[in-house]
Amino acid sequence: MRRPALRFALVLLLAMAPLASPLAQQAVESVEQRKQEAQKAKAALRERIAEVQARLDQKSAQFRRASDELKQSESAISAATRRLRALDQSLGQTQQALVATQTQIAATESQLQADRDALAAQLRAQHRSQLSAFSALLSGTDPQLLGRELGYLSFVAQARAQVIEDLREGVAELSRLKTAKEDEQSRLQEQQQAVKAERQTLEQQKRQREQLLVELEGSLAAERAERDKLARDEQQLGELIDSLGQELADIKADVRHAQAIRQEILQGLPEGEGIKRGIPMPLRGSILARYGSSRPDGGDWRGTVIKASNGAPVKAVAAGTVVYATWLRGFGNLIIVDHGDEFLTVYAYNQSLLKQVGDTVRSGDVIAEAGNSGGQLDSALYFELRHRGKPLDPQLYFKQ
Repeated sequence: MRRPALRFALVLLLAMAPLASPLAQQAVESVEQRKQEAQKAKAALRERIAEVQARLDQKSAQFRRASDELKQSESAISAATRRLRALDQSLGQTQQALVATQTQIAATESQLQADRDALAAQLRAQHRSQLSAFSALLSGTDPQLLGRELGYLSFVAQARAQVIEDLREGVAELSRLKTAKEDEQSRLQEQQQAVKAERQTLEQQKRQREQLLVELEGSLAAERAERDKLARDEQQLGELIDSLGQELADIKADVRHAQAIRQEILQGLPEGEGIKRGIPMPLRGSILARYGSSRPDGGDWRGTVIKASNGAPVKAVAAGTVVYATWLRGFGNLIIVDHGDEFLTVYAYNQSLLKQVGDTVRSGDVIAEAGNSGGQLDSALYFELRHRGKPLDPQLYFKQ
């Protein structure tokens, strides 16, 4: 906890009293002791941040793995569905061919029966007339009568030969059609078995997908529980900023040596310049969401969302020191700058971070490139301005 009165007294003592006096020496030792304690607190803070970040990274990796498995399952289901549709289409074509083959078989059998009936009728007629080549030769010696009977017999013989040939061809065609029918039926059975196997595979993949969905839902439930434990992303960011601001304020109060404090006082400067009204926007772009407006997922915006092209330069709005620069759930690549006097600025959704913790920046320095990290759909910059941990409306501080 900060103690402004004690700190101010120490600053005055260091600034006005000779370092050789016992009281001044005691003050220096007190500052050194607090400096060491602050350094330990800073190291502990970094360790806690690293632990939180490690847990977040682990959860993110599990989520990505589950998403990849879900992607593979859904892709397999899509491919199986396409094959199943192709098999169904082929099955329909085979069934149509089978119907056509059966129609041809019925027509051929009908024609064969008609040919058989015609041949039988010719044989019966010849039998009733008792006419044959031998009977014609023995019927008498009239040449005209003999010629007529032999001519009729020749015609009957040709007609019978044609009927027999037609029967022979019909039997061959019937045999071919029956063979074709058997082939079509065999192919139909094979395709039916293939369709059945494909459907079984599809059902298995569907069950796998459902299992993946259950696992993914469990993972999401765990993530929501983690968010509740950390009071969701906004509260987590607030706690992080509050903790950083508190720790850094104590660290800066202790680590500055006496000469720097004395010079600062003699020049009449405050400990940090802080943020003054009239700062430039971190980048030029239209405002997509204003401070205090409602968020789509509930709650109100604590900062401003500025539309930005992917890779657009993000600039520091004032001089300061980078105190946080890494990925954070819900905010993507996040960078926080401490401007002194307990002012902090937050820059989120970045494609890449160009500064590291401990870097000093001036107003207008490019510190990041805009993007859509953290699961955002569109490229934009999320900007917050905080004083003593409380969010302020950036629009009131931007240069008009």
